[in-house]
Amino acid sequence: MSGAGAVATATRPAKEAGSPDDALHAFSAALRGGDLRRATACFTREGCLITPDGTAVHGREDIRAVLAQLIASRTEVEIQRVVVRRAGEVALASGHVTMRSDGPEGTRFLQACDPMMVIHRVDGTWKLAVIAPWGSHSP
Repeated sequence: MSGAGAVATATRPAKEAGSPDDALHAFSAALRGGDLRRATACFTREGCLITPDGTAVHGREDIRAVLAQLIASRTEVEIQRVVVRRAGEVALASGHVTMRSDGPEGTRFLQACDPMMVIHRVDGTWKLAVIAPWGSHSP
């Protein structure tokens, strides 16, 4: 820069695309919309989903089968509160959600849950690495 009146500008880092809690909101929206492909894509390739009985389901393909069951029962996740603690490319999240699913004989089942999640940024996108949607309690 030269000459009178020249103004120096500081280079700012590009604004981060998304945030860790966006992963949970994207997952909820995909389930609500019945979009199995999008719901599965919310997970890392090596992701883990913990079922209500404590079974750890590993990998997108196996998680996809569980998500298909949730979509078939018209599961909806309403996020009431989420708290995220971030450390670089990884975040720990917890919160409170209400889950609704089809029950027996045409009824709807309502369950309040306190999910635990590990969210990892992969290629600039926050994805679910581990999620215990029904909470972290042992069966």
